[in-house]
Amino acid sequence: MIFLGIQSNRDKTFTVSQMDQNRNIISISNFWKEGLLWFLDHANPSIVSVNFSEWFDSTQSKNAYEVISKLVELFDFEEAEESINRTEKLVIKTDADLFFKQLVKKDLLSIKTREGIEQRLYNLPKAGIIVKHEILSKEKDYLQREITAIATSFAAYSIHHNQFKIEEREGNRLFIPVYRFVPKDKRIISNR
Repeated sequence: MIFLGIQSNRDKTFTVSQMDQNRNIISISNFWKEGLLWFLDHANPSIVSVNFSEWFDSTQSKNAYEVISKLVELFDFEEAEESINRTEKLVIKTDADLFFKQLVKKDLLSIKTREGIEQRLYNLPKAGIIVKHEILSKEKDYLQREITAIATSFAAYSIHHNQFKIEEREGNRLFIPVYRFVPKDKRIISNR
């Protein structure tokens, strides 16, 4: 089973992270809207998570809402409610920063700084999320998008495993993964 996380970006592109059932990130891609729709049609995921961060500007929020409406209209997804029906294809809203706040012991630094990016990247393995560093961008702006997309795909994984909490914000129901520490010897690395 594949879990998708979608991050809406300021330049009207979308960053998509694919996570497998062992919490391994198998790919990270960037798309324009048409490419994203083509990808969703061919990837055929059962759970898609879309990020809604508090720091989003109006364009990012509008594009994220548009992705959700396309998933519902074109691909027969259902927007998740409080009770999850696993027989449906689900789309959820999340806020990756609310997950990272559980993961980081100190104050969460801004994702827009190099230190904030490093803080998030360093702490991903604690939740059992395995990322091969060669699939990550070396450019700060892209890396920021990719890390957020990774946490967003983990939200989809958490829905499947019923390890989430729900928070309400501005009329949106956000599904936030619950952080559970995964010891090094329990982290499974897929051979992909």
